[in-house]
Amino acid sequence: MSTWTRRGLLAVGTATGVAALIGAGSPPRRPEPLDIVTGEDGFRAPATAAAGAVTFRVRTTSSRTGIVGIARLRRGIGEAAFRRHLRDVFEKESAQDVIQASRDLMADAELFGGAMAVRGSQSCFTAWLPPGRYLVLEYKDFEGPYIGRDPLPGAEYVSPLLVHAADDAGAGRPRPSATVTAVDTERGPRFVLEGRIHRGRTVRYVNAMRGQVDELAVYPLTDDSVTEADIQAFFQNPKDPHPPFDLAAQLGTPPLSPGRSAVLGMPLEQGRYALTSWVASTKDAQHLSAHGQVLIVAVP
Repeated sequence: MSTWTRRGLLAVGTATGVAALIGAGSPPRRPEPLDIVTGEDGFRAPATAAAGAVTFRVRTTSSRTGIVGIARLRRGIGEAAFRRHLRDVFEKESAQDVIQASRDLMADAELFGGAMAVRGSQSCFTAWLPPGRYLVLEYKDFEGPYIGRDPLPGAEYVSPLLVHAADDAGAGRPRPSATVTAVDTERGPRFVLEGRIHRGRTVRYVNAMRGQVDELAVYPLTDDSVTEADIQAFFQNPKDPHPPFDLAAQLGTPPLSPGRSAVLGMPLEQGRYALTSWVASTKDAQHLSAHGQVLIVAVP
């Protein structure tokens, strides 16, 4: 798990994916999910997929891996530049450098989210992918020696994915029980919940922030006394040796570009969960959750 002080990832998206994952009527069929397995012993990801609502199952065999995402390079951008700028987001120290690295990444790629997985369980996500060439990547490979495998530059887990046109691109749309939306408010960034999160049901996450990528990092809360204010205070001082939740139990999705959405399947149990974001604000490079983007929910 990383402190997303260095996750100030920027990309300009479109609203195409926001509405695409919800539609009326029953789909004719649901394509089989595509498997992604990540671990210190290797990385396995699909090479092709049919356009539309594509579902991926994510499993990790190591605590040093397990944050998998999908990115699409913009026209004229090489993979080497993308890798370099993604590393910069995590490695730069000053606020101005973090913001600049985020702007560089904004020009490189559009981010479609993904899944955060823990050993011993399986996560999944569904993203709306138009035809084109994408990258499947392990974010922890870019986060440094204390988080991931710490591979040399250029040796990170990044795998090409070709998404081809399909006649049944509307098939396989999941029907989530709840929608979590990241929004801007006068008080700062916030999460808004519509519906109710249930065990065994998917959750739709929408990034409606303006000019700001955002993620959804979900943690179980074992201490019933923990409040949203406690969690915000922790994000303001993430070096606190006593975090309000188990950092290794992270679920959710890595960043999505503005206007994008994804549907998540998380191995949730009954109890309280914290919805958070480690992504850095494009205004001051502080965690979005340090500015109040924290929501505690109860899963029945």
